[in-house]
Order: sequence, then C-alpha cells, then structure tokens
Amino acid sequence: MRLDIPEPILSLLYEIGEVAEKNAYLVGGFVRDLLLKRPSLDIDIVVEEDAIRVAQAMCERWNGTLEVHAQFGTATVTPENTDLPKVDFVTARRETYQGSGTLPIVQSGSITDDLRRRDFSINALAMRLDQTDFGTIVDETGGFADLEAGIVRVLHNRSFIDDPTRIFRACRYAGRYGFQIAENDEMLIREALSLLAQLSGERIRNEIDSVLLEKNAPEIVDHLTELGVWETISAGWQISSDFASDFQSARSAIAWASERLTEEEFDHGLARWMAFLGTEMPIYQIEALSFRFILKHQLQRLVSPAQAENQQVSLQKVTHAVFEKLGYPLSQDAIIKYQNGKWCIVDIGLSKGSGITYICGEGSLFRVETPFTAYKQLKEKLALLKASVKPSEIYQLFKSYPIEALVLASKGTTVPEWKREKIKDYLLVLRKVQPFITGKDLIAFGEKPGATFKTQLWQLFAAQLDREITKKEEAHSYLRKINNNG
Repeated sequence: MRLDIPEPILSLLYEIGEVAEKNAYLVGGFVRDLLLKRPSLDIDIVVEEDAIRVAQAMCERWNGTLEVHAQFGTATVTPENTDLPKVDFVTARRETYQGSGTLPIVQSGSITDDLRRRDFSINALAMRLDQTDFGTIVDETGGFADLEAGIVRVLHNRSFIDDPTRIFRACRYAGRYGFQIAENDEMLIREALSLLAQLSGERIRNEIDSVLLEKNAPEIVDHLTELGVWETISAGWQISSDFASDFQSARSAIAWASERLTEEEFDHGLARWMAFLGTEMPIYQIEALSFRFILKHQLQRLVSPAQAENQQVSLQKVTHAVFEKLGYPLSQDAIIKYQNGKWCIVDIGLSKGSGITYICGEGSLFRVETPFTAYKQLKEKLALLKASVKPSEIYQLFKSYPIEALVLASKGTTVPEWKREKIKDYLLVLRKVQPFITGKDLIAFGEKPGATFKTQLWQLFAAQLDREITKKEEAHSYLRKINNNG
C-alpha cells in the first residue's frame, strides 16, 4: 500500500524512525486520516521501551523545546521550525480498569498492548517507522476493514462500561466520517448508558466541547439524542429543536466576530454553548447545567452561615423544612443532588416559569448566575422589539448582554432581518459612541452633584444617541429644557 504522506511530515517521520530504530510507530488519528485521505496534524508516536529518550534526541535534532511527563512516560517536542507540527511521544503501555467510569491503571507494554487499549478499531492502527519497514501498517484489531466498511466499532464488549465517554466519541466519529456505529455497539451503548450520570461534569463538558467543534455537530447531537444521552445526564434535558439553526448561527457569529471585532475578546466556546443550550430550555435548567459542567458561572449568596444560624437551621442538611424556614420554599418536585462538592437543588417551581436552581455549600445558600442564560433572555426581549425603537432604547436594551449572545442573535435565521441590523448597529456603532457630557461638564453648567446626576447624564447621552443633539455646545440648552419639563 502506498501512503501519500506530505512533506515535511514525511521527512520528520523518517528521522524519528532513524533515531528510534525498530521501536517507534505512528499511531491513532493520523494513521486513520491518512488512510481516509484526510488532512491531519496530530502526530502521536508510540515507542516501545522509552519514549522520553527518543523525544530528547529529536528535540536536539529539531532544536526544539521539550515538555516531559516522566511519571507517565510521555513527552512533547515542539520543533523550532514553525512549518513542523509538535510531536507527542508515548511509551507503549497497557491499561486495566478497576471499575466503571474510573481512570485506568497503566503499565508498560508492547505496541500490541498499546493498540488494544484504544477506544475503536479505526483508532487502533499503527504505521512502522523503522527504515526497513517504513510505512507498513500494523492492524491488530481489524481497523482497516472497518475503515473500508465505514464502521465505528469498539475493541471489546466492556469498552463503554470501562469508559462511558466513548459513547460521545463513537457518535462523534460516526458523524465526522459519515460512518455507522456497529450494530452490536449500539446495544452495548444502551447497556452502559446509565453510567454517564456517574461521570464528573468536567469529563462530560470536555466531550461536549469536542462535539461542538465538529462540522457535523447537529447530526452528532441528534444521534446522542436518539440514544437518550441528554436525559440520562440530567432529567428533563431536551435539546432545542432550533439547535441545527443555532449551531450554524454560532459558526457564522464566530467568523463574523473574527473579522469585524478584531480588537475584542470573543469567546468562541461561550457562543457554541449558548447555541447548544438554546432558547427552549428553562433558565433554571441552564443554571443547573452550568454548575454541573463547571461552565462559566458565579454563586450569588442568598443566605450566609450567620443568617442561617439566626434562623436556627443548618444548611448542612438540605430539606424542605430548612428552605421553608429561610423563606425559599421548595416544590415537592425539587431534585436534590450532590455535585462538585456542594448540594445542587433544581426546583421546577410551584408555577410555570418559576423554577430556580439553588446551591448549598460551606453553610451558605446561593443562586447560580451564568452568562449562558443570556441568549435565551435576549431572544425573549427581541420578540417584543418594535420597528420604531430609538437608538437610545437599543443601547439600553443591549448594553447588559454578553457580546457573544448579541453576535449569535445577529446571525440567527429565526430573528427578522431588521432586528439583526439593529443588533449590528449597536455592536459596530452605538456602543462605541463616547458621551459629549461628563460630570465635570454638569458642574460647569451649575448643576450640583447628587441623585439626579446619573439621570441627567443618561438623558443627555440618550439625546446624543438619538441625534437630538449633535455637538457638545447644544447640551446646555437641552439640559435646561429637560429640567424645565421635569
């Protein structure tokens, strides 16, 4: 088989093979994508015996920088030549799992051991790098046949039980390449599904992050929905019916922001997650998931330990009676779970739309505040927007929203074009306008600092935004007029 490896990668691999002799193999995603004739820059090298020795030698050759993790037998070399990718070196190993969802116990092993520990057969392919057999494919698990057949298949029946995050990866690879998950694997996934609820929020978040980076994310999310993944992770979690549209909006928003908002920090991940959580999910559920997955959030204290003590209650015990006494009564449907070292109380509310998420920890009661609710809230405000809205009203409406939510809505196909133009006008023009008048100017006009200062400054700035005054010299007479009318 002739493998079409482009330069300078080909020369780089020859060098590694020369230094490592018969002990080095190119493995994983690069081999898979090479066989599929797809571009890849993830260079992972498995070395039998001592990967760090080979990495050190290559670092000297490439005059690069070396990062070593001796306890794991791994190292990363970043060549000085920026045309060359960084290369990860790993000592061949084998793994055993002590329980479902736990991290494996790792021991040194052979290339065969290393390939058999991998998640799917299509990722368990290796290519020899030694000079005599350079380019020879090592296939211990039938991965090449699965590539040709377009099948994603795990290597053993306990694979999803050992590591339930492979459920996400199976769907991700199937969606990326247009493959099918092996029929038996679908059954194995359903048997392991309940274990997803036991995973840390961070591990789940990382897998979702990887899904949202995929071009075919809507198809992958649909497959995960069919398998019941979201409901298993969090009761009642349903993906928005607009996700496919919102996902495309997020891609457009990221591209637009990269081109038009070059001087500002635009959080790509925040935009993708806003699209993913969508506008149909209740606010309290977005708050709960933000806490669960350790997404960006803050805890706003409602009750301090001293206040709880004054009420003669302990927030170490989360009960309906405690919440009732503190003035935050819970409905009978409230769900209480221990997550991330604290108690998370998700209450769907006594009436529709009144749900709330509480956090109890360190003797305090908190509310969750997160920017991920902003897109839903913005869409609700946009629904009430009228065409006659003034620039100052636009400014007031949009100034409190994260830039990611605004750009996302400006690209939303479900938002009328004229409303999208209002958002863009705010982003590109209105929010950059500097007020003509400051507090010092008001004092010079004879105004005394006090409670009305803030109101007067806003009234003058609003008039400026609405083009009722167009220069600083007009501000004094305008101020006299509004004072007289007041």
